[in-house]
Amino acid sequence: MKRALLFLGVLVCVASCSNSAEVTVEKETANAGRCAPSEENPTLGLAAITDKYRVRVWDDPATTASRELEQIGDDPYSNNTGYDLTVAESVAISPKDCTIFVGACCEPASGITFYEGENKGEWLQLTGHLPSISPDGELLALVGYEELTISSVEAPEKVSTTIALPKADVATIYRAQWINNDDIALTGFTKDGAYLWIASRSSRSLREGVQISSTVDDSAHGMSLVGLIGVDESGNVVTQNIAAEQQTSVEYRYPDSLAVSSTDSLSDFVRSYVMRGKRSVMVSDNGALTTWFGNGEPLSLLGNYMWAG
Repeated sequence: MKRALLFLGVLVCVASCSNSAEVTVEKETANAGRCAPSEENPTLGLAAITDKYRVRVWDDPATTASRELEQIGDDPYSNNTGYDLTVAESVAISPKDCTIFVGACCEPASGITFYEGENKGEWLQLTGHLPSISPDGELLALVGYEELTISSVEAPEKVSTTIALPKADVATIYRAQWINNDDIALTGFTKDGAYLWIASRSSRSLREGVQISSTVDDSAHGMSLVGLIGVDESGNVVTQNIAAEQQTSVEYRYPDSLAVSSTDSLSDFVRSYVMRGKRSVMVSDNGALTTWFGNGEPLSLLGNYMWAG
């Protein structure tokens, strides 16, 4: 089902000053896991990166309140930071057990993903970034320099599947998300524009890419306006594209052919837009964070953000 996007213009104006409701939730979600969102707790399993590059998570089933993690990766605002920055880029939370993975770039080129060790406050590292967790919460996918690796969330250091990606001098992958428990969608830029690929865990293969846009744009807005949004509750792969000046389009694609079945319009630019089944998460161009579950009312969360999903 399409998301109700008509209210985006209103959200941009009011989200940054709206109050986040930190209310107690009397029951845990009983559907897909401990951190699966629901109508009662639509923020559960949500993660965001603030404008100070701190990671904020909503991982307590008993409340809608968030908690901010200690600094992960480099602080780009620190006076002691050198030139080889590794900063938080995206976050994945398992809907099954709330395990957190924080992806960081851009040193080294393959990226780094941080995850909690057995000791409180201990963060271990994996090679690869753009962490994505399968809908059942069991599997973790990471984008490396020229390969996609898959492991279990329970033992992320033990790679079970490796899938070759386009060579680094051909494409730069910048978004990844499971669309079911076997397939992972990825978008990246080549010299010809933006492409969408589907990687299959069962066949260990990468499907031929489908071009999303012929525009090659590495500007501040370019990579946030073209590429993968995620998957909707009907299983459609959803992408975003530049439609006109100050306007982008949302494209709903058949999961098999990746042909566009329908489109919606966004009236303004966004920093990030992530769709996972019934929940959509949007960071507006002014840093305001809004989420909504199904066709429910949008919920605005306090703070200024770079990314959320």
